[in-house]
Amino acid sequence: MKKYLIFLVLILSHFSVYAEGVELNCIPNSPACENCSEYQTLFPIEEFSSNTESLDIEADNSEILSDKYLLKGSVEINSENLYLAADDVEVSTVDKSLLATGDVRFQDKSYLITSDLLSSTRDKDGNLIATATNANYQDFGAGLGGANGYTEYISKTSTSVLLTNSTYSLCPVNENDWLIEADQINLNLTKNRGVADNAIIKFYGVPIFYMPKYSWVLSGRGSGFLTPNYSSYLEPEADDYSSSLRIPFYFNLAPDRDLLVALTAMSSRGLIYEGKYRQLIAPKISPDDEDSMWSIEAKYLPEDKITNLKRWLVNFSDEIDINDKLHFSAKYSRVSDSEYFKEIARTNIDIKTLKSHIKLSYDNEENNLSAALLTEDEQVVNAGAPVYTRAFEGSISKILNASTIMPVKVSLVSTKFAHDTKSKTAGVRTHGNLGISRQLNIEYPKITPRASVAITNYSLKNNPNINRTVLGSGLDIDFTINLPTRIFGYEANHRITPLISYNYRAKKVQGNIPIFDTTDKFADIITFADLTSGERYTGLDRITNANDITLSLESSYRAVNAIDDDKDLLNMRIAQSFYTDDEVVSATASTNYETRKSYSDIAASIDIALGKYVIKNSAQFNPDTSKIVKKENSLSYISNSRKFITLSGSKVGTSEGGIEEKEQLYGAYPLTDSIHFFGSLDKTTSTGVTNSETTGIAYESCCWAFRVAHFKTKGVGEIGYNYSTGFELVLTGLGSTDAPLKRKIEAKIPGYLAKLR
Repeated sequence: MKKYLIFLVLILSHFSVYAEGVELNCIPNSPACENCSEYQTLFPIEEFSSNTESLDIEADNSEILSDKYLLKGSVEINSENLYLAADDVEVSTVDKSLLATGDVRFQDKSYLITSDLLSSTRDKDGNLIATATNANYQDFGAGLGGANGYTEYISKTSTSVLLTNSTYSLCPVNENDWLIEADQINLNLTKNRGVADNAIIKFYGVPIFYMPKYSWVLSGRGSGFLTPNYSSYLEPEADDYSSSLRIPFYFNLAPDRDLLVALTAMSSRGLIYEGKYRQLIAPKISPDDEDSMWSIEAKYLPEDKITNLKRWLVNFSDEIDINDKLHFSAKYSRVSDSEYFKEIARTNIDIKTLKSHIKLSYDNEENNLSAALLTEDEQVVNAGAPVYTRAFEGSISKILNASTIMPVKVSLVSTKFAHDTKSKTAGVRTHGNLGISRQLNIEYPKITPRASVAITNYSLKNNPNINRTVLGSGLDIDFTINLPTRIFGYEANHRITPLISYNYRAKKVQGNIPIFDTTDKFADIITFADLTSGERYTGLDRITNANDITLSLESSYRAVNAIDDDKDLLNMRIAQSFYTDDEVVSATASTNYETRKSYSDIAASIDIALGKYVIKNSAQFNPDTSKIVKKENSLSYISNSRKFITLSGSKVGTSEGGIEEKEQLYGAYPLTDSIHFFGSLDKTTSTGVTNSETTGIAYESCCWAFRVAHFKTKGVGEIGYNYSTGFELVLTGLGSTDAPLKRKIEAKIPGYLAKLR
């Protein structure tokens, strides 16, 4: 059975057209190639004559008869829009027709033709019609990768090309690794479509597919089969692996919309029907903005062979820029049951919930005003548990006196929380904050005192209402200096920022307040940003008491010609907080405080970016034990998307309070200009469990490319490992892109561009 499936995959791959179903653009892009050698033309391109009134003619001999001109010997005719060279040329003075013989070279604005016999006439509108026999042709007007081939007969007009008993290929001239042989090929230049009768696709001279009538897009996106995907997987409590084959078809409906349909056959579950429609719905607001777009995706399994249930998935998303300040966002994600991803999709088995939302946001940068309305819902999937959702939320924020030395920020957010578990406390949380700061008129150091008041009201269902007011104040003393210097051979600006921050917030009992959306930022690893932010918790259900001093030092070296996206050549950070209170507000439900030391662990990091090398190290150091208790490290060499390697390791906390050690290795390496390997390894070293492995190899040349990728992922619970293999063949101009394969590779190998060229 597997042999037949693999054979079907290969056949359908070659039947594919150039679809690029992953990308949607208002202006379809032509395929590109990074590894191509210089393309050649049938003969050197000639410059057209600048004389618009008459022809430039050169010949060894000429003769004028009553109704024709005879030109002989090295004839060259040049006008403002065509060039013709031949041994002999006969021009009729009656109908303006032309007959060229012997080593003919013809060139107009888009095509080159070589032959021993070529004739041309003009239609009633004066447009040129060129015909030739036993000719070679090339569409050089489409660029260096234009189509070329041999034909027994060619008829060329300004809008079409008709080829008889011809070949067609987008490989370089005389290097046709693949080609189409057909009785007749009609290239409609106006409709951007090619149609071949009795077409045989040959790959390295071997026929691989036959079609009585074959159609393709001459350039850009087009409708057709995408590359099928084959995988094997293990069902719970099964001894033998099952198989899955997905066959997608892409419809290029218009430049701004497309449709993808697919049929997936799972040997253990049944047939899955799939469709995804996308449409651009608004122009760009500015050159930096993305196009507004909406999409809807659905998958449906009428009857699961194992559970006898209907299994389905629905995804809808909508992003609209109503104007330059108002944006609408909507997302709806649902599956038939919580086990859908584990049993049917075989992906996203780590996610706990599916989120849906509707949001209307307003952002006026000129007036420093922003506001938003939001409603959301979540569906629990896999091993997730019900969580609080924002049934409705309204927020507004305004900065007053933004351009002065004493800005005032006012914000208000009111949220109605809901929970699927009826016994859980629910209600409305309304939080207002007023913050003010002022930079003192001292040149050095910069001293900025600040103050704030936060007022929160909880209107709870079946519980007493709760009011909380927390006053805060603080002081930042900034000793930043900037020095010109050189480092690692670069001219750089050295910024040294010693900073002393004092934070005060009143101590409030908060154990009676429910926890809707608050988490502890110190749970996994304490970072420099966590300590210098002055707030331990995310969300608003807990506000940390403070009477603390935080000392931090940052030293950064930045190239003088660096742009915004460039990393610092060297960045070193270290910070520690000192507490006057040995108790801190707890994020544990129904608990007011938890004890802490009089100082925090030290957070430190060193980042280096030198050309193609990037090193990142961050650590949490315990002064009592003089040990690094948590850390994150990575080393990367990045030359391009086909040549890079990254090794990362981490030792961080888990949500259960334990410590998890993990290592990841991913990258790609070119063996030649056309062949490269890629792969990744994700392993939890503290348990010895390999989470996933990815391996693959790809070949890319000027006119065709191939990639095969193999995936190994850990199953859920007691299930061992699932295996899948995907591959795709792209014949330039005829090939296809497998969207799921592309997304899967890029998710497993960050930095790898999984688009074959």
